[in-house]
Amino acid sequence: MKTLKFVAIEALIVAQVFAVAASAQTTSEATSKAAASAWMSTPTPYLDWNKDISASARAERNKFWDEASMSPVPLTQPGSGRVVGGSYDMAWDRFEISDVVKDRAVLTATFTGHRSVLTSSERSLYTEVTLRVDQVFEDRTGTGHPTANHDVTLILYGGTVILRNSQAFSVDNPGAQSELFIQPEHKYLFVLRYESAGDFYTLVDDWDISDGTVRANSVRAQFFVQEHTSALNGLTVEQLGPALDKLLYGHK
Repeated sequence: MKTLKFVAIEALIVAQVFAVAASAQTTSEATSKAAASAWMSTPTPYLDWNKDISASARAERNKFWDEASMSPVPLTQPGSGRVVGGSYDMAWDRFEISDVVKDRAVLTATFTGHRSVLTSSERSLYTEVTLRVDQVFEDRTGTGHPTANHDVTLILYGGTVILRNSQAFSVDNPGAQSELFIQPEHKYLFVLRYESAGDFYTLVDDWDISDGTVRANSVRAQFFVQEHTSALNGLTVEQLGPALDKLLYGHK
């Protein structure tokens, strides 16, 4: 039987499209990225990632992502690129809004900003995405947030920073090579997992609702579309409330 810890790791792997790949290189060596990931190539200036955040919160986030990367050496060290792989049986979790996600939040929000972070150990590089919350449909975080018209932080693995030597340095998120990737200024229905240590969220599933229609925007969400079992894809935003009420609480 799957342990809760293993389930949490699997959910994170799915959110990053089955794997977290840390293939680090300087910009001059980087291969061209798909258009969906272009925003992740915008470099964050050296140490700007430590502005407007407490030292304790930054340390907690660094610890989480250093452990996720599983790299024993700095990614900036030549030849250090590692791939952390995994698989996920999507049919095992049969609920379109995954019910195995601990500390789950289901909400709509707009992607309003981002910055990349190189951890102090340089063993991982991640990107903090600022989400302006619109409507909260479920909050299992036990924190009293997220709330409408306030910001929360979603973190994705990968990104681009400027190093101390003024060189740009990137780590790829393999999900960024897919068209199914979140975009700045777009609005989404999100299923997120809250991490209390570091006060941030990781991505489980998302649906783009920018044009008023719900469109599956993750591998797992599209699985339900392909299986013809999605209760969300193709709905109007106005229909989301009743549909989620039924999915989350069983109301008819």
